[in-house]
Amino acid sequence: MRVCGCEISAQEVRLAVVHLDDDGKVEMLRLKTTRIELSDDTSQADLRSFQTALQEFAREHKIQTFVIKTRARKGKMAGGAVSFKIETLIQLVEGCDTRFVSPIALSNFAKKQLEAYPEKLLVYLKNAFLAGAYALLKG
Repeated sequence: MRVCGCEISAQEVRLAVVHLDDDGKVEMLRLKTTRIELSDDTSQADLRSFQTALQEFAREHKIQTFVIKTRARKGKMAGGAVSFKIETLIQLVEGCDTRFVSPIALSNFAKKQLEAYPEKLLVYLKNAFLAGAYALLKG
């Protein structure tokens, strides 16, 4: 099963595609596309373009599930309106399930259950990788 971990930040989604190798260890695919940006959230054309890019990404990489790191809805660390639009567009990708995982669950998972991060993991993909790995190993 291929899972795409997602972290939404500002006007982009960061994507890390993971699967289990033959030994049952999490392996991250090395992809050219690791982020998709929503240029103008008030433009219907840009929203459609963003969704099309997500749909093509999912089809090209045979994604079955997107796992999104949740963001606070209120308070100092709340996600912005654009990030929630992006979240909705991810949920609308045809043929894929969408699940959510909290930052606290990811932190605990990283400390207690993750054996190692992939070699040369880009810093900005760390949370996306964790979300995908969490979904694979925790079900």
